[in-house]
Amino acid sequence: MNPRDDISGFAREAEKEERKKQRKEKWAKREKGFWKAFLFTKDGKPKSGLLIYTFCLSFLFIGLFILTFFFFIDWLTPMLESAPPALSNLAVSAAVSAVGILAGALLHRFLQEKRLFFGTYLWLTVYLAAVLVTMLLMLRGTGGTEAFLYFFLWFMAIPVLSGLPVSYLLFRKDYKPAAQQGEPEPWKKYTQRR
Repeated sequence: MNPRDDISGFAREAEKEERKKQRKEKWAKREKGFWKAFLFTKDGKPKSGLLIYTFCLSFLFIGLFILTFFFFIDWLTPMLESAPPALSNLAVSAAVSAVGILAGALLHRFLQEKRLFFGTYLWLTVYLAAVLVTMLLMLRGTGGTEAFLYFFLWFMAIPVLSGLPVSYLLFRKDYKPAAQQGEPEPWKKYTQRR
């Protein structure tokens, strides 16, 4: 064996380990940056109130969806007994979607922060994607994938994905960003003394 080959092999391994270490440090910084938004400042206020409020609201919406599913399944199933299962599932999903959109629209209407409704549905979409990827990985190679996708479509995807565009449109319609600190509003610059 040639000693030069051993040295170059060790050098490549060292470079590989160094790159791996740098990648880990980079991802650790990114993770800390994201989770720092959930921490509090010295004054006891959240660093990102919007992120925390929408995160909490997303769990309230999940609870609302579950409760309305139980209610509408018990209430609509006897009325749609003769209908095909796909139609009755669509009716229940549409009813739950309507309740979620109505609850979000009421929040949007009465709260000053116009980003809450849209942010909540963004969190729900993130959860939806996480559930889909996780379950597809867990059910890979089994016969349960088709049953899960059927359940996922009717009871998860339709309520969330129908509310996302509505929340975005309301957000775009009503949200006005805060004025920048350096520039006073046009009417104020003429009233301020120098």
